[in-house]
Amino acid sequence: MQRGIELAASAGDMLLHLAWMTSMLSSNPVTPPPDKPSTVVGGTVAPEGKWRDVVAVIGADATCTGTLIAPDIVLTAGHCIDIEPYEVRTDTIDYASGGDRIPVKWARAYPNWEDKYDIGVIMLDHVALGRARKIAPACAAREALVQGAMVHLVGFGLTAPDADSNTQLREVDVPIMDPTCEDDASCQSAIAPHGEFLAGGLGVDSCFGDSGGPVFMETAEGPALLGVVSRGLAIPGSACGGGGVYVRADKIVSWAQSITGVDLKPAPCEGSADGEGDDEEDLGGCSTGNSASGIGGFLAVLGLGIFGRRRRAKA
Repeated sequence: MQRGIELAASAGDMLLHLAWMTSMLSSNPVTPPPDKPSTVVGGTVAPEGKWRDVVAVIGADATCTGTLIAPDIVLTAGHCIDIEPYEVRTDTIDYASGGDRIPVKWARAYPNWEDKYDIGVIMLDHVALGRARKIAPACAAREALVQGAMVHLVGFGLTAPDADSNTQLREVDVPIMDPTCEDDASCQSAIAPHGEFLAGGLGVDSCFGDSGGPVFMETAEGPALLGVVSRGLAIPGSACGGGGVYVRADKIVSWAQSITGVDLKPAPCEGSADGEGDDEEDLGGCSTGNSASGIGGFLAVLGLGIFGRRRRAKA
């Protein structure tokens, strides 16, 4: 779900974008009504201090969401690296008026993220104030990924597909729809099953601007990072609200460690020999970040009004 890219488009692009949004709304029966308090589509503004690890990723033409997984490392979506992030705003529930503004030292996307793991890593210029979030180990993720189980979505995304903007951090609980993401047309076949999962729907969902943001699961020690917002389901007439595809965070731990030099391995589950188990083995080599698809390709999709695999970044 490049559900995060807020694009600063020209007047012509904006008119095209608005025309597309109008067509989407006219055919989307699950879009929340205008008077319903919404967020991440269907949620509420997050309480101050609750999610200090969730950050806004600021690019020249777009905005995404990310999660601190170390004091100076942010996990986000691979397509969010295309926005050329230059700054991350941390420790705030409204990035327009508060928070610590930290320059980006470097940013890299998972190799061939378009066909594999839609994941990116951002190294910050200095450590952030917020406390880093632990990645759920594979053993815990497997137990949590049950159809119908509830998980937490948190992000700076739009509250509806036709909303002009949103700078507030919002949260919502959604059910897991498909724990393995194996057969749906929106799933990446190269990493299926178990590389991604589907969650949300029925008007409760992530939206544009939530790309790269976290999906949290509950543990005895508190919420742990289960997944990362990627894209919307390929549902005609459903820009946001119809459910989304999320990348399992435990699958990319080895790769993230290899490019950062930081030990990010989750703590082991009780009775388990290690914290990963089925972590992704293919480290994939190096990726400098900017993929060939880029923002231009994303804008072209917006212009056509077609979302086979809608990425959720916010313009």
